[in-house]
Amino acid sequence: MEDFDEQEVEELLTKFKNMINSGESNFFDSDEMELIIDELMRNFDFNNGSKAIDYAISLYPSDSFFRILKVKKLILELKLDDAEEELNEIEQMFPPTPEFYLEKVLLSRMTGEDNNTFSLLQKALKLDEEDPEIHFMLAYEYLKKRNISQALQHASFALNADESFDEQLFTYSYLFEENKQFEDAVALFSALSDRFPLLKGTWFGLGLAYSWLSDYNNAIQSYELVLSLDDTTATAHFNIANSYYELKDYSKALSHYQQAFEIDDQDYNSLTSIGDCYSMTDNQQHALDYYHKALSINPNHPEAIMGIVSILKQTDRMDEAIIFIEKAFSLSPQSFELLFSIIEYYKEDEQTEKLKNLFNITLEQVENKADFFKFFTHYCCQNELYNFGIEILLEHLHDEIADDMILYYLAAMYYLTGNIPYGNDYLKNALLMNYEEYESFLAIDSVLQSFSEINELIALYRP
Repeated sequence: MEDFDEQEVEELLTKFKNMINSGESNFFDSDEMELIIDELMRNFDFNNGSKAIDYAISLYPSDSFFRILKVKKLILELKLDDAEEELNEIEQMFPPTPEFYLEKVLLSRMTGEDNNTFSLLQKALKLDEEDPEIHFMLAYEYLKKRNISQALQHASFALNADESFDEQLFTYSYLFEENKQFEDAVALFSALSDRFPLLKGTWFGLGLAYSWLSDYNNAIQSYELVLSLDDTTATAHFNIANSYYELKDYSKALSHYQQAFEIDDQDYNSLTSIGDCYSMTDNQQHALDYYHKALSINPNHPEAIMGIVSILKQTDRMDEAIIFIEKAFSLSPQSFELLFSIIEYYKEDEQTEKLKNLFNITLEQVENKADFFKFFTHYCCQNELYNFGIEILLEHLHDEIADDMILYYLAAMYYLTGNIPYGNDYLKNALLMNYEEYESFLAIDSVLQSFSEINELIALYRP
């Protein structure tokens, strides 16, 4: 695509929008249409972006390029079924292109049906062996197969061809972390940092890999090399601080957390971590000050709230802690993780009642109460907090704000606690009231599908 300066870009956008508004037709060459579409999508102007893509397709019907752009837009809008339908039409009407296969890969990853992504990328590579994006994505697939040498080969090709892929190396780190491939991470990022010592992403990935292995000294060295390339990288300071914190060197940890915050004055995580450092060195008042500073930026930051409550408890100020907890929940809806963590600070015989109280305070503030009950149920089941969950749901069973799904939620929790009779009773009523939601019920926990009682009732109550 030819280069356009800023004024030319603005003139093209104005010309296209005027054409749309007037209903007239103007000619744009393919480079101009590509630029117009790119600018509109970059600014999330999907309405005009759609019109531009449709107009480009009408101008150049024999070219699949703009049809591929339509797929990209549909994926951005999460209209995945429409994207798949469009790809099927492109496959029937045009010869395959590398871009076609790359969009198929992206779609398959988003739908979770990525079993054939490797073969799709191999097809794309045969059509264009010099495309760095194909090599970068192939490296990801080889990492999934734990073939580090092949992954290194393709990742190196991509970085040699286009150093901007350095900014996408975090996708490899996510994969390593998810699959707990920590040794593989060290191997890949060590090799990449040797080959590309001036790219920040290689050192950053290596620092993460060493951290996962609790090799904090090597992690620190890796992040320091990031800072040698760009001393404004706040995350590098933050991660160095985390490593020093794990090494119990709170003075150095504090220094780097402070430097991270100096670079990004909205970084509430650094403020909370500064509070943690002061807490660990018995400077409780400074710790409280920084936890409160973090909450002034993010009132929903659970670590800051827990930090304050912990210090108030340590200093025999539990009455003040209880007031603070309830105020925090009344000011802004908090996470379920915080809700259940905070309960431990109450006396055992008060916990259920206090849990109900904080739950209800939060429930009053949320708009989508159906989703709130859903997320609460999933959280309880994932963390085996069944008894607490049952207590809460029973209290709201007959509320106007509740929906039929609460019957399914109660059934799930009773089954998972081994109380089959109660599970059966609630499931029968749920199936009678809202049969079509039984699949959502089964999705609460995969174990539910193994209960013969559940399968029999689902079959029995089928309309």
